[in-house]
Parts: sequence; structure tokens; C-alpha cells
Amino acid sequence: MAEEVDKIIKNTNEEKILFQWEAPERSFKKRDKDFWITAIAILILFSVVLIFIKEFFLVVALVSVLFLYYVLSTVPPEKVKNKITNRGVYFGDAKYSWDILLRFWFKKSLNSEILEFETNLRIPRQISLVINEEDKEKIKEVVLKKLPLVESSLNFVDKTTKWFGDRLPLEKREK
Repeated sequence: MAEEVDKIIKNTNEEKILFQWEAPERSFKKRDKDFWITAIAILILFSVVLIFIKEFFLVVALVSVLFLYYVLSTVPPEKVKNKITNRGVYFGDAKYSWDILLRFWFKKSLNSEILEFETNLRIPRQISLVINEEDKEKIKEVVLKKLPLVESSLNFVDKTTKWFGDRLPLEKREK
């Protein structure tokens, strides 16, 4: 009898992997020479205007942001193992238990399909995991048992970025 109880307790405490996959740690898209020429030209024109109104720190901040984007666009991300267990979600070595996750949704980012989780933490507010498109339905089925699925609604920053991206294409559109 004591052995059966020990077995039951051991099974309830055991962490079980519900789904796991390997993917890049962030979405990635290599940019071509035309993109960078256009981006630098726009930055220079905008910087000239800012220099005339004596906003030197804003110019430095914009150059820094462009440099960061350049680095992220030229250095490919490493592969990381992600998994969903009965206790939470793992992003590499970082574990996020189900009690801090509020809801989830899917979105496209660059050339990747992304699984987004909203947390009740201040930092990170959201967790983004790159997934394989063929795994989307299986992941959705597993996570729906723990969290509600919401449609991703565009916030102000997303809407503004989309508006500028539609009117100021920095590269040729893929068809």
C-alpha cells in the first residue's frame, strides 16, 4: 500500500514534457544593401533637421537604434530548445510557470511564426517564442488546456510601424 502511494505522489510531482521544439531564439531576416542605403539616407536627412533644431542627443539615439538594428539583422540567432510542460513553458533555460502566464496568441514577425505569452510580471511583460509553422496547431492544442487564446490586436506602436512601413518601403516587397 505504501509503495502505491509513493508511486502516485512521485507521478504527480514529476514534470512531463507536453511538447518541445528547437528554433531560433528570435526572428531573423537578413537585409540587403538597398535596404541599408535607404535607411541610412533617411537617417541622414532626419538628422540634418534635428541638428538644426539642436537635438543632438536624439540624433545619437537614432544612430544607436539603427546600429542595434544592423547588428540584429546581420548576426543570425542561435538555436534554442523550447518546451511546454505540465508545470510551465521553457525558453532555453528560463522557466515560466503557468501561474505567471495570463494568455497567449500567435503572430507573424519578419519571416517567422511567433508564439506570444503575456505575463503578470513587470519584466518581461511578454515572452516571444519562435515556432515552426507545422507545429502551430499542436502547440495551440496543448497551451489551450492551460491559458486562453486571444486574437492579437495591434497596439499603437504596431499600427504606427505598419503605417510607416506601407508608405516608406525600405526594400522590395516579396510576392
